[in-house]
Amino acid sequence: MKKKRKTLAAFALAAVVLAGLLGGCASKSGNTVVVASKQFTENIILGEMYAQLIEEKTDLPVERKLNLGGTSVIMPAIESGEADIYFEYTGTICSEILKKDTAGGITADQALEYATDGMQDQYDMTFFTPVGLNNTYAVGMPRSKVEKLGITKLSELKDHASDLVFGAPHTFYTRISDGYDALTETYDLSFRETKKMDQTLMYEAAANGELDVVIAFATDSMLLKYDIVLLEDDLELFPPYHGAPLCRNEVLEAHPELKEVLNLLAGKIDDKTMQELNYQVDIEKRKPEDVAREFLTEQGFIG
Repeated sequence: MKKKRKTLAAFALAAVVLAGLLGGCASKSGNTVVVASKQFTENIILGEMYAQLIEEKTDLPVERKLNLGGTSVIMPAIESGEADIYFEYTGTICSEILKKDTAGGITADQALEYATDGMQDQYDMTFFTPVGLNNTYAVGMPRSKVEKLGITKLSELKDHASDLVFGAPHTFYTRISDGYDALTETYDLSFRETKKMDQTLMYEAAANGELDVVIAFATDSMLLKYDIVLLEDDLELFPPYHGAPLCRNEVLEAHPELKEVLNLLAGKIDDKTMQELNYQVDIEKRKPEDVAREFLTEQGFIG
């Protein structure tokens, strides 16, 4: 009798373990689509947009894993099937994921080709058509100073640099191919003084007149808050960071209707638009899901 009870207990335990395994498989290969995002405002907003589009345009349930983490966190989640879709950038794919050497410079078309082909061939993932924004490094100045000097391009900064103070976060000075040394060498710049400071303090310093020239990201909401004008990178120093959704091919094969949905925002969000969307969350403290829904409604994608 005791042996029989042990046998039944063993079967029961095996059933529990099997159920757990099957449950785990279902979460990865079932109908639920898992949309993830990195841990910064822009990526969270865009992740929310794609989650809402999938909910609106398909019958697929969506699970959100927004604010998940950086590339080193989110890519393993995608590879393992714990997540299915997230918004990525050509520059990040080339340098961090594919480990391409871009020290000699890379055009937007090259970066897109590398990203598209590389993710398809090496990771069995599809990188969709970029939405339009290019969240790369950029050089900016307070609007009053730009208007006073009458410049719009980085190459025009050469004749004025010796009178100007440049500021950037510490990490910019340590970058090799697109950092401070590359900037000053490419554009033949010699600033009167350089300072290292936190990104937020840097913008405040520019607004207060402590800095004349700052390094920024092209879609940063702080550009609007502090009225910073970006100078055109006319010698194309900074690598392109055009963004688009990245999705596992296994998911696309199971749900081909996603292909059209994930291309709906192609060419619809430029740098200025993204700055404004980020501003609503960062500065006006609105919820990312509300900002995403309002934009999609205005664009006619959801009712």
